Amino acid sequence: MTSLLPIKLILTSVGHAKEAHTLAEGLVASSLAACVQISNQGQSVYRWQGKVVSDDEYYLSIKTDSEHAQEVVNWLKSHHSYDVPEIIVVDAMADHAYGQWLQHELNQ
Repeated sequence: MTSLLPIKLILTSVGHAKEAHTLAEGLVASSLAACVQISNQGQSVYRWQGKVVSDDEYYLSIKTDSEHAQEVVNWLKSHHSYDVPEIIVVDAMADHAYGQWLQHELNQ
């Protein structure tokens, strides 16, 4: 049996497909993320400035490691268009081969 390797999964959402692609490409090009998955447009319902609002959003799943996680968060805060972007960091385990690939890509 192959061992699992720890990774970080960072989640965020944006209002436009173009911004999703810009963020994804920037994170991968800067070697802060090995992969960013952009999910199809979905609906978010949340409270903002005292009102319940609903918006169409695209969701990004950013794959990185513990060493780069805070850098990803900082990078997102400075490049994201939202005043208060959703940035959620999740500890995850990946298949050994995928985890090794992720580490290789982050150390380019």
